Amino acid sequence: MRLPSLPRTSLPTTFLAASCGAGLGIVTFVLCALLHAAGATAAAALLAEAALLIALACVAAFALFDGNTRLRGARVPINRALPPAWWPGEPDSVSLLAACVGAPLVIGAGAAVLLFR
Repeated sequence: MRLPSLPRTSLPTTFLAASCGAGLGIVTFVLCALLHAAGATAAAALLAEAALLIALACVAAFALFDGNTRLRGARVPINRALPPAWWPGEPDSVSLLAACVGAPLVIGAGAAVLLFR
């Protein structure tokens, strides 16, 4: 006997990236709060500052080094249609997804830096 299957729904990748970043930001903030409550204020401040620095550096690196090298260096013929191989691929770039993950993470780590410093 076969069970009926549920309809498949897909979430946008930007929403998934933002919710993942929000989860990481909340986890960072909670860990810093637990360390601060336990009396390790220096460790809480160090963790918050390190998380903030790592998140900002990763978002900046993805924004700088993103892109298809073939599309960046391609010479496009004038007055001719582009072949399908030269068309842009996916609509969500890596730098956009990195920003969606990084923004909530930076907010959580930044709040932890401000509160537990």
